Amino acid sequence: MMNRDILGDSAVFKPTVIMTDEGSSMCLRISLPGIAEEQIRIDLEKTTCTICVSDKDRVVRNALRVPQGARLSRKKFSGGVLEVFLDK
Repeated sequence: MMNRDILGDSAVFKPTVIMTDEGSSMCLRISLPGIAEEQIRIDLEKTTCTICVSDKDRVVRNALRVPQGARLSRKKFSGGVLEVFLDK
């Protein structure tokens, strides 16, 4: 079951997000306490990176604007923090 404190009752959620520009790449750090890695999906299309979190009952998502042409390099999930690394 999803952590209702983080996700609330709507289909859109607003977790704490820190974006770090590292020159030719960027890192998105998203705080997702109480969420399991298996519940997370990352979709990247044009200038939008969408973080989806699901359980058996529903899916919630948060869309983040990223630079045109950004590509997913890797992801890391540890201690309730998702790190998404993008090449620009």
